Amino acid sequence: MVQLPANVMAVLNDPKATKVIGTKTPEGHVHIIPVGSLMAPNPTTIVAGAVLMKRTSSNLEKMKSSKEFASVLAVKEMTSYEIKVEVKEFQTSGEILDRMNVELKKMGLSARGVWILEPKEVWNQSASYEAGKKIA
Repeated sequence: MVQLPANVMAVLNDPKATKVIGTKTPEGHVHIIPVGSLMAPNPTTIVAGAVLMKRTSSNLEKMKSSKEFASVLAVKEMTSYEIKVEVKEFQTSGEILDRMNVELKKMGLSARGVWILEPKEVWNQSASYEAGKKIA
């Protein structure tokens, strides 16, 4: 596990940032979706609300079993970070889900659960000379 730097957490928790998650299908293909409900409640945890996310949830469950890392990308303007994450668990109740559903309700949405992801590596993928640099 690594600690997410403050600048990375700021982008992950910015509602205006674009966030995507990449998983691997059982056939070995890459599957990528946008996840507006993705956030970092603390420096060692990333959560993603499962609002629709059926194929991604299935992929995450398989990746959890095989200990494979998924990839999260957070982008705001010219700043971009890739976080390689270990899939820890899927929670269908609790404080994190409750807090997330309060916010999602404002948009007429609801999450059936949240994926708990543990950061393992953080890479700068910004449009700058720092692109490709491992930062945590």
